[in-house]
Amino acid sequence: MKNWYKLDNAAKLFSNVASRKNSSVFRIAVVMQEEVDGSILQKAVDHIYARFPMFFTRMRSGVFWNYMDELGHSFKVVEESGYPCGMIDAKNNNGYMLKILYYYKRISFEAFHSLTDGSGAVEFVKTLVYYYLCFMGKAISPENKILLAEDGVSLDESEDSYSKYCEGLPGKTEKNKNSYKITGTSFSLHGNNITTGIMSAQALNGLAKAHGTTITPYLAAVLVQSIYQSRIKPGNNKSIVVAIPVNLRNLFPSKTMRNFSCVVNLDYNPAKGMDLADIIGDLTARLKEKTKKQCLQRNISNNVRYEQNIAVKFVPLFVKRVFIRFCFDMLGENKKTITLSNVGNITTPADMSPHIKYFEATLYPTQKRPLSCAVCSVDDKLSINFSRTIVEPDIIRRFFSFFANEAGLDVVLYSNDWGIKNE
Repeated sequence: MKNWYKLDNAAKLFSNVASRKNSSVFRIAVVMQEEVDGSILQKAVDHIYARFPMFFTRMRSGVFWNYMDELGHSFKVVEESGYPCGMIDAKNNNGYMLKILYYYKRISFEAFHSLTDGSGAVEFVKTLVYYYLCFMGKAISPENKILLAEDGVSLDESEDSYSKYCEGLPGKTEKNKNSYKITGTSFSLHGNNITTGIMSAQALNGLAKAHGTTITPYLAAVLVQSIYQSRIKPGNNKSIVVAIPVNLRNLFPSKTMRNFSCVVNLDYNPAKGMDLADIIGDLTARLKEKTKKQCLQRNISNNVRYEQNIAVKFVPLFVKRVFIRFCFDMLGENKKTITLSNVGNITTPADMSPHIKYFEATLYPTQKRPLSCAVCSVDDKLSINFSRTIVEPDIIRRFFSFFANEAGLDVVLYSNDWGIKNE
């Protein structure tokens, strides 16, 4: 009998709001030192298929909530030909809600967000690359940094950590005013442009430390300033709101491979002044306050208590879907200017390092947020990926210009318009 899984709190949201203009598909990729062999990559996927049963599932419709069950048939890797983070049509993808792609030196894992979050995806990609290198004949010691196929699946990995760590009564929902919206000219052909900047993680961390902060609020501050300088006219004092996904595993002892993160909004009003040091100080203090355990606990409770409400639980899914989409649009999308997702430093076995150039994280844009940003690093290589559905690159240009010209960092830029072969 095939296993089936209830959706976690975040998965229920994504499964009901996804659309062609909001794919809810993100990507974790690794750029290798050598060109990828598709047949060996397929062998690695076949080897780890049973190790990640929750990833190789399909979405099924229930009366009150959707659920997932295992497919159990072959999964094929393909050479990449489309644009990143497009909507995954399960009917045309053999039922699966993920893709494993390769092109030249890049291996990409794309997943519908109901399956997992960035942390779960990183662990999957590390395991995939580990076995790919092993089957390529490379001697790699796992160093307890890889989820090995032979170790089997832990029940902790399928845990719904939102429900487990939902404690106490929900608190008051933060009331944010509508934020400044980034607008622009949509591409004539639907798709996402990806612009990537590679820089030294150590150098960037040094800049952040010099301002008494860490990389995430530092990047958020530069984003705020870049948006203001590129777009906002004097007198327009709508707040610029940067949405920051937070990995809850850092505060709660969870080993789940499912979603276990939440989003905190950092708002900054231009009326306070646009000096970078002031923005950094303000956002650092806000992030520190909003990521305290009690605040995140309240965030979990606010989200989970709704779905556990007896009056809501037995409402048919088609009715819930209308309400969820309305709330997502009015209480979510309208409150954000841009999302900045920092997946963090990815630790790999030392033997893997010589075979890897760097990792990339890519976040899907949405109709109301046509520009998104994702960050990750491995060793000293930090990548910043902007995805956009609009023609205008002004905010991205201003952002990277700051680091190259004002901060004095060495920045290597490339785009999917140019292709990875132009490195």
